[in-house]
Formats: sequence, structure tokens, C-alpha cells
Amino acid sequence: MISLGRVAAAIQSHGEPSLRLTAGKASAQPVNRLGGKPNLPKEFPWPVWQNQQPLAFIAQLDLATLLKLRSLPLPKSGSLFFYDADSHPWGYDPKHRGGARVIYSASPLAANRPRCWHIDLDDEVRFKGLSLAASVETTPPRPNHEVILDLHLTEEESDAYWNLQNPDSANIHRLGGHPDEVQGDLKLEAQLVSNGLYCGDGKGHEKGRKQGLDAGAGDWRLLLQVESEYRAGITLGDMGRLYFMIHKDDLRRRQFDKIWAILQCS
Repeated sequence: MISLGRVAAAIQSHGEPSLRLTAGKASAQPVNRLGGKPNLPKEFPWPVWQNQQPLAFIAQLDLATLLKLRSLPLPKSGSLFFYDADSHPWGYDPKHRGGARVIYSASPLAANRPRCWHIDLDDEVRFKGLSLAASVETTPPRPNHEVILDLHLTEEESDAYWNLQNPDSANIHRLGGHPDEVQGDLKLEAQLVSNGLYCGDGKGHEKGRKQGLDAGAGDWRLLLQVESEYRAGITLGDMGRLYFMIHKDDLRRRQFDKIWAILQCS
């Protein structure tokens, strides 16, 4: 932060804690994990999308084993299961709803893997299972955050801020905190598209401003961020990241089925 000089304190004051998730050894155990065959509760209905296409399983989290984040009040126990449809829906079109899902189970991860309804799990394993280790990491606000824009960074400060946001080349899987955006404002896009506006061009943003929807962008939270992880066979576009966003009210009500997923690539 020293090289940021006059703006260091302001940036630090708006940092948000997150859980940095690091992929480790190959695993099929009931642990926090990317890919593999999920450790499911009984009678689990496998999610499908267009033409009844089964969604690809991407991650599972055992909430009882994770440190709690004040900014992301998840249940104290139970499991979250994350899915995407092989990364085809980018999230800028309201028609992409259902192309990604988050399912919450109050039960802990099961050691066994009961059969899903109408789905052969062996046919649906598309990614190699890798365990995930969690550590607390404070995330700085993104460059488009109003706090950063109001600071009017100099060119030197902008370079230092970029280095702060990108300290290493390791994959960045994350639970909570400020998202590591690649292309644009995720919270705003989730707010607009979930309200029925197409954001594949600038017209959706213009309509959103006229309708006063922009003001609600700050109510969205990053639930999970998954980066392309080649050891697991997860390829998200061109070096892309998949973000599961959730509105704070839906998080409070445990309505994880209302998430909005967005894919961004460099």
C-alpha cells in the first residue's frame, strides 16, 4: 500500500474479507471441492436446462467447515452445490436464467453418493475432482467502484493499484468479498439482467439508468467465483472466470435459486 500513498487509507477502509479457495490434490471425498462426483443428499433432483440438458457440476462447499464472513452471512452448516451449463450462458441476457444453479441443502455432505432422479451420475462427471483449501484474504474494491473513481488516481497510482489487485498469477477461486472482475461491473450487470434487461450492448444500461435500477446494484454480493482450472479440466471461455452473484435479500432468505451467474473473459 506504500506506493499508493495518499489513497492507501481510503482503499484499505473499503476492503472486504473473502475466502480465497485454493485447489489442491485430487479428491473424491466429502470435502470442499471443485469438480468430480458430488457428495449428494438423498433423492437429489439433478438440475437441467434447455432441452432437459443436465447441468455440469462445478463445485461443492461444506459450510460447517468454512470460516464465517460478516459480509456474506451464509448458513452455519449444510452444503452448497454449484452448477453451470458448460459455461455457455454468459449472463448478459435474461434468457440465460437457469443456465447456472446454486442448490442449498441443510444436510452436511454425504459420504455416499445416492442416485439422482433420472440421472446417471457416472455420465455427468465432466471435471476432475480437486480439494479446495480456504484462507481469509481481504479484497480491494474494483477499479469501477465509486470509491476508487472518486479518488481520481494518477497514472502511477493506477499502476500500483493494478499490481495490488493482481499480486500473483495463481488461479483465483473466491467465496465472498469484492469480485476479481475481468470486463465490467458484475453487480450492475446482475441487477439489470435479473430485472429483465438485455445487456449484450449499451442499450440495457441506458434503460436501467432511466428506470432507476442502477441504485440497486450495490445490493448484490459475490457468492462464488471460479476461474478456469485446467488441472480439473474446467475451461471457462478464454482464460475466463465464472461468477455466482446473489442479492442480499435472497441471501438472507436462503433463496439460492435466485442467483445470477456471469461469465467474463480477458
